[in-house]
Amino acid sequence: MCETIQEYAPAHPAVVFSIELGRVSCFTEFDPVPEKTYIHHKWYQNDSLVTEKRLTINPPRWSSFTSVQLRESDKGPWRVEVTDENDKLMRTLRFSITD
Repeated sequence: MCETIQEYAPAHPAVVFSIELGRVSCFTEFDPVPEKTYIHHKWYQNDSLVTEKRLTINPPRWSSFTSVQLRESDKGPWRVEVTDENDKLMRTLRFSITD
């Protein structure tokens, strides 16, 4: 989890982000990638699914990211579940949005 993406890399990683940022990003990197496949970033706020993004990853290695715009009502605990194309959980990233 990071504040932004700069030059295809995560910038300012953290677990607590200010609502003032207006946006937060989830960066994922895969190495190796044996064949073209898909992953999903599932964004949850307070255990409610907010959005799901399908991303393509390609060999030999790949990185990708998704972001969400932040609104005043988005304060509190969040998580992004990274799943493979079969919906198998690969990683859970937890973070919070504060004042």
